[in-house]
Amino acid sequence: MPSFKGKTLDAVSGELGRSWPAYATAYKALPDGHLFDGESYSGTWIVCTQVEDSQAKKVELGFLPPQVPCPPDGRVTHWPVVPNFVGKAGDEAKQAALQLGFPLVSSRPIVIEGYDDGSHLERTVCTQDPPAGQSMRLHYGTTLTLLVADSKGTCTP
Repeated sequence: MPSFKGKTLDAVSGELGRSWPAYATAYKALPDGHLFDGESYSGTWIVCTQVEDSQAKKVELGFLPPQVPCPPDGRVTHWPVVPNFVGKAGDEAKQAALQLGFPLVSSRPIVIEGYDDGSHLERTVCTQDPPAGQSMRLHYGTTLTLLVADSKGTCTP
């Protein structure tokens, strides 16, 4: 069996189904090693480890988000942390969050002035969830929620 290291989950699943249908495949999220169904993780996750048993026709693939480099031994010791977006513009926070591994960024003004035009990401971030400093190991694939300043630029209701 060829090495799948460095390929995405989407690419590997298609190739395994076509070329190696007799192989039983186990997918694991690194470094905790829990089995997953593939739906909880993005198809852009990268294969970092491959353990094959050709006699039993089994292969186990370990994946990480593309933002986390594959460690040589397959064990991640350092995960990025959620940055502090408070005080930054919502647009800036959104771009950084998407690069870091949050697929969605939601935002709303701290005070809604009777309407919501949806164009408030230029405003200053007042609070964020998840909070700054938490490990991205817990938050890849989740939504970053931003509470932004009201139209007058204040964070106090």
